[in-house]
Amino acid sequence: MKKFNIYLQNKFDFSENEIQRIMDCFSVKTFKKKEFFLKEGQYCRNVGFIKKGSFLYYQIVEGEEKVCDFAFENDWITHYKSLLSNTPSEMNIRSFQDSEILLMDMSKMESLSQKLPKVNSIRTTMAEEYFTKSAQRATNLTLLNAKGRYMALLKDIPDIHQKVPQYHIASFLGIKPQSLSRIRAEK
Repeated sequence: MKKFNIYLQNKFDFSENEIQRIMDCFSVKTFKKKEFFLKEGQYCRNVGFIKKGSFLYYQIVEGEEKVCDFAFENDWITHYKSLLSNTPSEMNIRSFQDSEILLMDMSKMESLSQKLPKVNSIRTTMAEEYFTKSAQRATNLTLLNAKGRYMALLKDIPDIHQKVPQYHIASFLGIKPQSLSRIRAEK
């Protein structure tokens, strides 16, 4: 919890009292490797902050996992489209190692936002980060070849190979694992 308190204090300049009010709305939840935060078809009702571990966002397309995103320690985790539009998720979010998150129900966040309007800065930051990341991914997929997408990923997450299996990285890049091996060998 201490890291999260520091994050709130440094990034949003919350007072100790405000941080305590925010922390009272979170619960700690642990996930075993391959346990789901959200399954396709479920309604997303929560946001989480990853204290430890990592998660994989993916969809099943023609029986194959297509990786859409990763989330690591100190990242927020949710499925915005489902959360905000109250629609079933088309996305799966699953841990790929034992993980621990701070979890808040969206209704608690909305209630807290009314009592402590400054909390909206967290929501705004989460939305802006999500939008920016999604827009950059779309641009990379459109404009860059496989090697360019790989180099962009390494720039964003230099230690990706220590965090994620190669076949997930390849799926995220939209290529086969063999192609990723060739790109890595060229580099």
